[in-house]
Amino acid sequence: MKTGKTIIILLTLSILLSGCGKKFRLERDIEYQPIVWPYSGGYDGDSNKEKSSDFSGNLNLKWSRKISGNPIGPLSIGGGKLIACTTTGRISYFELETGRYRGKFKTKANVQTGLTIVDSLAYFASGPVKNRFICLNLHNRKTLWFAGIKDVTGAPTIIDNRIYLASDFGMVECRDRISGEIIWQDSVGAKSLAGPSFDEGIVYFPFENGRLIGFEEITGKMIINVDLKQPLVSKVAIDEMIFISGVAGTFSALDKKTGKIIWERSFEWPIWTSPATDENMVFVGDNGGLLRALDKNDGQTL
Repeated sequence: MKTGKTIIILLTLSILLSGCGKKFRLERDIEYQPIVWPYSGGYDGDSNKEKSSDFSGNLNLKWSRKISGNPIGPLSIGGGKLIACTTTGRISYFELETGRYRGKFKTKANVQTGLTIVDSLAYFASGPVKNRFICLNLHNRKTLWFAGIKDVTGAPTIIDNRIYLASDFGMVECRDRISGEIIWQDSVGAKSLAGPSFDEGIVYFPFENGRLIGFEEITGKMIINVDLKQPLVSKVAIDEMIFISGVAGTFSALDKKTGKIIWERSFEWPIWTSPATDENMVFVGDNGGLLRALDKNDGQTL
């Protein structure tokens, strides 16, 4: 009898441990297509924290899961998986619809950028003390290449075989995504907390000193340099115009080629998140819990 109980206990422990320690590998029939505007890096600062909002967050919860450590960096979505990074260096994979745990990848430092995934390759940055930007093969879990870059900020953007990223000490870079070799780089002298976006040959970087700078994708030549006079901490959305929000509560629409301001709206609350667009509207959410739909042509609330 004791022997039978012992076997049952050992089998139970084996099942539990194998579920908790399961290592994620990408299935061979799944590959991720390039994403021009990957997920916002998000940023939560101290501005206007003394204010309180009436918004209670009454949303219908679909699923929730506990993870090891505190969340860090943006969530990523690809191939039906939700990918979450934590302060313990763990990258966890969940089924998007059900929240079922699918496995993990463990790094030796915080993953502060989330993951940008194309084909079978995942790109992410590890923070102090490693300070590396890493290209990981999701099929065999081996590092294809890495580069010593201090504090990469925001999720990088991939166009063709080029990857664009920014660092905490004011450097923007374009690298070959397969080899990791530098194609071009520029020292801007300000932090780009959100990371880049891309449209029609121009890579746009918002900076915390209020500047939005656009670089030509191949050569790195500076095309646009406009001062919006407020910290910019979220990715821009690009449609017929550039749409960008700032922590002072100002929301702007700019000309894509010149950076000239077409229209602006000022709101009471700081805006930490990226806008989203559809055919006629642009959507913007603020720190007070308000989500607005604005006319793309003139910025009026619909």
